[in-house]
Formats: sequence, structure tokens, C-alpha cells
Amino acid sequence: MAEVARIAGVSTTTVSHVLNKTRKVAPETEELVRKALESTGYRHNLAARALATQSTDTIGLAMSVVTNPYFAALIRDIERHLRRAGYTLILADTNDDPEVELDVINHLLARRVSGLIVNPLEGHGELTQCLQKLLDEQLPTIFLDRRSTLPGDQVYSECLDSIHHLTAHLAAQGHHRIGYVRGAMREMSAQDRLAGYQRAVAELGLADDPGLVIAGESDERTTEQRLVEHLASDEPATALVVSNNQMTLGALRAIRRTGLKVPHDIALVCYDDFEWADLFDPQISAMAQDAARLASTAVELLLARIRRPDRAPQSVVVPATFRHRDSCGCGAVPHQTQGSVDSVLAAG
Repeated sequence: MAEVARIAGVSTTTVSHVLNKTRKVAPETEELVRKALESTGYRHNLAARALATQSTDTIGLAMSVVTNPYFAALIRDIERHLRRAGYTLILADTNDDPEVELDVINHLLARRVSGLIVNPLEGHGELTQCLQKLLDEQLPTIFLDRRSTLPGDQVYSECLDSIHHLTAHLAAQGHHRIGYVRGAMREMSAQDRLAGYQRAVAELGLADDPGLVIAGESDERTTEQRLVEHLASDEPATALVVSNNQMTLGALRAIRRTGLKVPHDIALVCYDDFEWADLFDPQISAMAQDAARLASTAVELLLARIRRPDRAPQSVVVPATFRHRDSCGCGAVPHQTQGSVDSVLAAG
């Protein structure tokens, strides 16, 4: 830490405050410290020291936006499975921010956790290096909910084909200008979901208009604002595929603000079901992720990795389920797995 302080031109106390977030530090000072941390590799050394010390019967969970009902369900089930296996869960919210995720992981390592479950973000060099080091040093680490390009154990929901099917379902109802509300592209899942929409547009001959892709950025308020603007345009979408539950709330607010009605004026489907989707009028047609299976699989992979640190990495893709309700503008049919959506299209 002294070397970091020397390079940054600050005291070791200031470096400690930046690392541990125990006191507000001026942004320009914090930036100097972060650059010094990067140049010295201090955070990687911290990880190495944590890996070298004796671990405890605790598991660290670095999860984004824990207030999201979907993530809350994941956390609940993960904690239950770990408790049964004799482990205590330490939870940290990354706020979907790669810098925060990096700090969170290092703080969890400092607690000498026996393993990590991480909701990974892509495209941040230092975070990627840190995660790769965990894999290299064989600290049991599971990537959950989002596909990672790193060669580690991971479990996530199928989403590319699911979004393709949702788009095709709307096309089967006669829609040609189908809008897509995308998430933050730093998430691999957001990239996969967008690819599913783009593939459906190309294969089905739908309107290929960049203006039909609305950048919701995985945020409810951003979605509301940008969709209001889109709906006021000369050629708005007649149907929407919304790529997560938080953005669905923003989309519904935008539709209400513009005086439109679902599904009479605009049809809507979403990826990510939520427990109150059937309380709306109309009820929301959605692809449901299996949070219980994701959680149990993540814990199974983690425990297997703890028992055998040198085992080959495993990827598990959990299918989604189509909850066909009313917002798509056709009669509801029994629930179908993602792989059976073609039969839903025929029925719709």
C-alpha cells in the first residue's frame, strides 16, 4: 500500500479509504489512487494473498441490482442451498458497475471466502484480469446468469433463441414493425438477446430499422424516457419485445403516458417473467427464467469445484419457459418451454 500511496502522492490512509470506501475522497484524488493501483498491480496482489490464506466456510456472492425481484429470488435460493451444505453466504451488490464489482470481489477475497459466485460484466480490463486470476489460482468461482467469455464454470438462461421466438410470435400476429428494447451492452446476455432479435428480423423479413431498437440500458427510467420519444416518432413500432422485467415497467409507463393501450394499440412481450405480471390488465406475455434451477445448479457447480479444483469447467444453459398471456394480442394458451414455442405460434 505504501508504494501505491507514493505513486499517487497521497497518504496510505487515503489509499485505504479508496479501497475500503470508508470515507469520501475527492474524485481527482480517487482517480490518482486507482491509476496507481493499476500500475502496481496492487489489487491483483491482494487477490493472490487472499488466495494463499486459509479459507473459511463462507461463499461470496457478487450480484447486480439485488432489488430486482428476479435477482432476489436467485439470492434466496442460493442462500438456502448453501446453508444446507454448511456454508454461510456473504452478499454484495455490484450495482451493475464493473468498478464496483472489482472492489466487491477484492473485499470478498479479503474475507477469505471458500468460493465466489459472480454475476459477471464484460469489457473492463482490470475486472477481467482479476476474474481470470481467480480461475488461474483455482479459487472456486462460478459465473451466474450471464454468459462469460472466460473459461470458467457458468450457468445462465438461454436467451438468444427465446428472444427470437418472442419476436416470431409477434410477427405471427401480423406485426412487421417490431421494436426491441435492449439492455446495457456491457452484459453478454444483452448482446445475446439483441442477436436473437436481429436474427428474427433477418429471417422473417421484418422491418430492419435502427430506430426500432430502443436503448433501455437495463434501466426502468431510461426505458420510459426513450420509449416515449420513440412512440412520438413518425413510424413507431406496432409491437415491442422488451428484454428484461425492469425495462418492461418502464415500457408500460411510457405506453400509458402516450395514451396507448396494450394490446389494442401496441402489443408487448418481454423476457423475464415476474410474479405480478399476471396482475396487470392485460396480463403480460413473458419468457420466464427458472431462478430455482439456476440457483441450485450454481451451488452444485460450486461445491463440485470446491471438491475438485482441477476439474474441467462446465457450462450449463437453462431453458426459459413461455408464459403466454394477453399482452401480445392473441388468446392465451398453456405455458410452453422455449423449445416448444413453435407450437405456440401455430396456436396463436
